Amino acid sequence: MIRRPPRSTLFPYTTLFRSVISPNVESAGSSGTNPQSQIEQMLSVNPVFLFMKGTPESPQCGFSAKVTDILNSWKVPFKSFNVLADESIRQGIKDYANWQTIPQLYINKEFVGGSDVVEEMSNNGELGEMLTEAFPDMEITPPPPPAEVREVAALEASAILKENPEIRILDVRTPEERETACLENSVLLDQELVEEILDSWDPNTVMMFHCHLGERSRQAAQYFASQGFQQVYNVSDGIQGWSINVDSSIPQY
Repeated sequence: MIRRPPRSTLFPYTTLFRSVISPNVESAGSSGTNPQSQIEQMLSVNPVFLFMKGTPESPQCGFSAKVTDILNSWKVPFKSFNVLADESIRQGIKDYANWQTIPQLYINKEFVGGSDVVEEMSNNGELGEMLTEAFPDMEITPPPPPAEVREVAALEASAILKENPEIRILDVRTPEERETACLENSVLLDQELVEEILDSWDPNTVMMFHCHLGERSRQAAQYFASQGFQQVYNVSDGIQGWSINVDSSIPQY
C-alpha cells in the first residue's frame, strides 16, 4: 500500500488529514518565555523545522500545505509549529528571520525560505543537498515528477468512458450542485472518499474528474496526479459542457 502526503483544502467542503511522515508538532513552551529563546530551542533540536499555519495533517493555508507536501515528497522527518496557536511566536519568527510571511522552513538552523523558495529549491536539487546534510545517515532521493493531467472536453470524455467503463468518475462539486445535475456512474468526492483513495487505491487507477465548468476539477486532478496517480483526466468544460454536447437531459445551472 502506498501512502501519500497530505494537502490542504482542495474543494469548498474537503480537507485532507493524512501525513506520510506524521511529524510531531511542537508546543509553544512555558508561558512567559522569550519567543526568540523558544525559537532557538526548537531549531536546535530539530534538523528540519517548519513554522506554518495549521498542522501538517491539516494546514490552514495553501502555502503551508505546499511546503508540507514538498517535505513529505522527499520522505524526510520534520517537526513543525503552528503559529496560529501563539501570536508571540508568529511575530517572533518574522523578527528572527527578518522575513514577514509564513511558512518558514529551517534546515540545520539555517533559514531556507517560504513556499516559493522551497519549491524552486526542490525542483533544482538544492533542497535535496540540504536534506542530505541534515540526515547524513539517510538515503535522500528526489521525488518522481507528477504525471500529466489529460484535459478532455465532455464529448471526448464521453467517448473515452464508452471504451473504458471502468474509469472512476469523481465529482468535486458541492452536494447541493450534485442534486441539481449529476453524471451517471459518478461519485461525490467527499472527505471519506479522499482518504480512501489516498490510503488504498492503486496508483494506476484511471480517474476522471469533473465539476461545473472544469476549474475545480482541474485542481483536484492535478492534486491526485501529484500524489502519484498515473492516469488522470479532467473534463475541461465540466458538466455544463456535458449537458450542451453529450446529454441535453442533464440540467444546466
